[in-house]
Amino acid sequence: MYKILAIALLAFFVNACNEKKTESIKEVSCLEPKALAEGTGEFDPIASKEALPCGSITLWGSSMPKSFNMWEDYNSFSAQLMSLMFEPLVTLHSVEDREIGVLASEWKVSEDGKTFTFKIDSRAKWSDGKSVTAEDVQFYYDVIMSPKNLTPIFKVGLSRFERPEILDSLTIRVVAKESHWGNFWEAAGLTAFPKHIWESKDFNNIRFEFPVVSGPYKIKEFREDRYVELERNQDWWGFAKNWNRGKYNFEKIKFRFMEDQTKVLEAFKKQNFDAYALYTSAIWMKQTDFDAVQKGHVVKQKIYNKEPIGFQGMAFNLRKEKFQDVRVRKALSMLMNREMMNEKYMYNQYFLLNSYYPDLWENNKNPSAPEFAYAPDSARKLLSEAGFVPDAEGMLSKNGKPFEITFITSSSEMRHLTLYQEDLKKAGIRVNIEQMSQSTLRKRLDEADFDMYWVNWGAGRLRDPEASWHSATANAKGTNNLSGLQDAIVDSLINLQKTEFNLEKRNEILRSLDNRLTEIVPYVLMWQAEHHRMLYWNRFGTPEKVFDKFGREESIPVYWFYDAKKANALNKAIKEGKTLPLEPKEVRQ
Repeated sequence: MYKILAIALLAFFVNACNEKKTESIKEVSCLEPKALAEGTGEFDPIASKEALPCGSITLWGSSMPKSFNMWEDYNSFSAQLMSLMFEPLVTLHSVEDREIGVLASEWKVSEDGKTFTFKIDSRAKWSDGKSVTAEDVQFYYDVIMSPKNLTPIFKVGLSRFERPEILDSLTIRVVAKESHWGNFWEAAGLTAFPKHIWESKDFNNIRFEFPVVSGPYKIKEFREDRYVELERNQDWWGFAKNWNRGKYNFEKIKFRFMEDQTKVLEAFKKQNFDAYALYTSAIWMKQTDFDAVQKGHVVKQKIYNKEPIGFQGMAFNLRKEKFQDVRVRKALSMLMNREMMNEKYMYNQYFLLNSYYPDLWENNKNPSAPEFAYAPDSARKLLSEAGFVPDAEGMLSKNGKPFEITFITSSSEMRHLTLYQEDLKKAGIRVNIEQMSQSTLRKRLDEADFDMYWVNWGAGRLRDPEASWHSATANAKGTNNLSGLQDAIVDSLINLQKTEFNLEKRNEILRSLDNRLTEIVPYVLMWQAEHHRMLYWNRFGTPEKVFDKFGREESIPVYWFYDAKKANALNKAIKEGKTLPLEPKEVRQ
């Protein structure tokens, strides 16, 4: 579910890292932690028993977002950052479809499935030493639901609940206004906000400073457009939980901001990044067999796991008159030469989408949905039927208005947009590309000030389509319903899905929703990958399958650890120009 924070939490070790230099090679040793009291609860099966708390890691943070506050500016990087600093009551188990307590030590559900009572772990503390209380959880609800706060994505789910009731300092009761299969998970996703720190502040202006947190990491240093560095909270209360042993092992985690992926790769080669997840297949195929990879100093791997597959495409702004005829949207889909792009630019590393929920179908294909192969002649015919006529130069207009489209982007990679632009121009459509900063782009999207926008949506283990597709979300500022879709059939399917508690039956409803979406064509669907691509310097210990079962590189700060033995072997191999044993090129769950 889009809102459940991917928070799995934290190492039990008392951290120690000792470095010493010999005459020629820098040797590293991670000291055994001091013995701790026996932990409570079950262990996370993904976490390595060999992990020791030690060292640091530098990761790519993409381009800097306009805010780290994911509730006010939802983006994948900020969501990852906040998951390292703030905690929900309960989250999903790492490999099973059941709940695991995070802030909550106990919970119960009423017989009618509408009342949820959570008891906060009495050990839970803020980083300033104050106890986490039921008031902090109630305060979260108040902040999110306040009309003055720009939190529309999170309002959708919480609007199903009455204001949480405080029963005592550690116990909170949440009552749903209506029946919904996701009520438990929505209530469980309630997070604690530090009321004693934020009560007097404007939440919309809390963007980069988070001095008090409840999670395992806190911000040590932030340099705008350069990096943010986290340090482990040595006194984190979660050290006492078995679930957090062998996790969150790095003393420091630095995320460096950089937009150009080619420059990121060059920085990685110089060891300015320790690990790099690649999302550009051309770079992967043509630029990643450099000497350090050949010698085993850098591990190059494709990782296949069970992460739910989302979709990506060019969102139409359906609020604009020029996109309201479905024939236009179908024509624009037929004018994107996805087959050529996949072959020419992406070396056929992707499968072409015809679904908004691809992994609900065999082989990721909806058998009832159109493929929209590249077909310029068919596209021109549809545009003609929709009333667009060419002038003497072949450029299209309707009712005297030229057909003109503007793409907005913050990416430096323009090949796909440029090729699409050329094909649209050949069909008589004027096309502009506006390149801007990530913060400016976010503002434009929040205000629905765009024609078409290329976006890649992830998918969750618990799928709730309401925030993305329901009419009620279409005109909210900052909505996930980027296209502004309003459709009665879509609304009815979403409403039907709300009260279905059987997972397979919910998925069947989602398949019907998918069929309807493919009829409406709110996006020019593009492509998706079934694997992840990773480069990392061979100095780290990882879980058996590198990532967790359902995630991607967000697993790194949670489960990876600095391996002194590997680090010393790597240093020696680099110094002497020798080769290390090569790791598997593919890893599969």
